[in-house]
Amino acid sequence: MHKRLIEEGFNRRYVLPPLLLSIALVVLGFSVTEARRDQTRALADTLRERQDVIRMLAETTYKALEAESAQRGFLLTGEAKYLEPLESGLMGARERLGDLIHSYQRLAPQEVKVVTQVAEDLRIKANEMRQSIALLKAGKPRSALAVVKTDLGLYQMFAISSALDDLRMRERQRVLQGLAQWSEAMRLNTIINVGSMVFTICVLVVLGLLATRDIRRREGFATDLAAQIDARTSELRDLSRHMSRVAESEKHALARELHDELGGLLVAMRMDISQIRKRLGPTTDEDLRARWERVEQALGAGVELKRRVIEDLRPTLLDNMGLFTALRWLAQQRCEQAQLYLRMDGLDEDIEVPPETAIAVFRTAQEAIANVIKHAEAKRITLKAEVGEELTLQIADDGRGLPPDAETRVGSHGLKQMRFRMEAVGGSLSFQTNELGGTTVILSAALSSEVPG
Repeated sequence: MHKRLIEEGFNRRYVLPPLLLSIALVVLGFSVTEARRDQTRALADTLRERQDVIRMLAETTYKALEAESAQRGFLLTGEAKYLEPLESGLMGARERLGDLIHSYQRLAPQEVKVVTQVAEDLRIKANEMRQSIALLKAGKPRSALAVVKTDLGLYQMFAISSALDDLRMRERQRVLQGLAQWSEAMRLNTIINVGSMVFTICVLVVLGLLATRDIRRREGFATDLAAQIDARTSELRDLSRHMSRVAESEKHALARELHDELGGLLVAMRMDISQIRKRLGPTTDEDLRARWERVEQALGAGVELKRRVIEDLRPTLLDNMGLFTALRWLAQQRCEQAQLYLRMDGLDEDIEVPPETAIAVFRTAQEAIANVIKHAEAKRITLKAEVGEELTLQIADDGRGLPPDAETRVGSHGLKQMRFRMEAVGGSLSFQTNELGGTTVILSAALSSEVPG
């Protein structure tokens, strides 16, 4: 039945197709978006490069005109301050032309020839400028002026300016075309994104309908499974409580039988041996006297062992004197054996406690004290009882404390049993770290006889 419920609750027909479709949609959408994004990014990069080309063309024209103006200024005034702008203008123009050739090799290889011709014209113009300046420096102003008036320099400068202007016009046209392509790409990206969003919404609606149908189908099976689990849990809880009661009842019966039968036999044997020894009188045989004493010691040890076994099975103090008396005896005996310092508060006067609650509290405290002695490496134990609407008992030590996973680790049956004992009588159990670094076990139980079902 459980296997069928699980198989129906997780039928692959309702899980795998939507899952595979969702994965395919995610991969497809991601691939298309990345492809369009790369294309748009490449187009934007090209536009930026073409804008840089336009800027370099303008700077080349400006540098060439700057060099020509510096030449004329030197020829008119003869002042050396015009020579530096001339050389810097020529150098800047050559650098810009080199950058343009590098850019056009990637963007428009057909324009490399034009830029190369501009560079050649600039070289010729630079030679003409330097020739006129050299003539002026040599004291030949008329010859320098004649060089300037030739058509060679005018033609070269006109050719440079015209070629650069034509290049700028073509680049502007390319930028406008690139902007149009970029706008078209953005429009197409928008259409793809809207289509993807609509398609995704449709798929999500379908997945939602399938999920709703599957959830409703699973809820029915989950309800049946939860009902069966609750029923089995209730049965196990009742069975565990019954087994605990039976175990305590059997311990009680065994303790009573040991007390009545074995106790009677041992006491009768001690009395008979004592009477026999009195009638035989004193003896001078040392070996016989030693054997007689060993027999009496063995009988005494047997009586003491019987008493300890009976108290471990079912403390008679708990039934005859009360819970607090039994707890005082238990703590004093265990701490004396382990040589631990013991402090007790609130355990002086006994109270009325239901029998099942009393044995549960006693057994839980017994396990807690045993854990302290075995594992805590403590030097002192404190028992503190508080009585109000319910009984609260605290067992504190100064040991190394419980690890965080002490109750959940494999094999920690003692702690689980302690919690179960208290919950079985409607009580609670908790563990806290105290100011001494050790552990405080806090158990609470109701003083009424009502036990939850």
